[in-house]
Amino acid sequence: MTLAHSTDRLESARLVLRRVGPDDLPFFTRIHALPEVAQYLWTRPRSPEETAAWLYGTLASYERHARGHLAVVRKEDGALIGRCGLTELVVESATLEHGIRKGWFGREGAPAGVALTYEYELGYTFDPAVWGQGFASEAARCVRDYARDVLLLSYAISVIDPENARSRRVAERSGARTAGQMEVIGITWDRYLWPLATSSEARY
Repeated sequence: MTLAHSTDRLESARLVLRRVGPDDLPFFTRIHALPEVAQYLWTRPRSPEETAAWLYGTLASYERHARGHLAVVRKEDGALIGRCGLTELVVESATLEHGIRKGWFGREGAPAGVALTYEYELGYTFDPAVWGQGFASEAARCVRDYARDVLLLSYAISVIDPENARSRRVAERSGARTAGQMEVIGITWDRYLWPLATSSEARY
């Protein structure tokens, strides 16, 4: 993995990960509307308006937190094929009666008056046309290494639909392990833990 100026660009053997931009909206509108993509991310395909809100929310996250999903571009032909990155997951300190904690993507989604902690979620979504070619694993490892070596995080998590065998394999093959479950946006997900920095220099 190499890191370009201002942490805006990551690079692996076959991929470039760069900040999402407005010109990427047609691509994400298309893949977010695909049932085979949406079934493991939300309860239904996303509308163009919902995807636009996601994209501009990602741009705002870059400015506020210097975090957010990055567009994944294939070096071979410059094609945009997916997204991968770190987002802030706000998690309540207390657990539900059945031992599962609730989480929200962004502080604004959490209820007032609830004690909160913060975790970084490593997520990835790709065009089905490139599934099975190892791009998701390569991108996830690139972001994992950046989180460990540059951000000095001690860990990150992924929340994955229990039925999403492909995503589970990506996490497991890249070194993540299961660590219980978490409720986010009203859905119960498997929680995967990515162990990162082990030194005393870890910032999180």
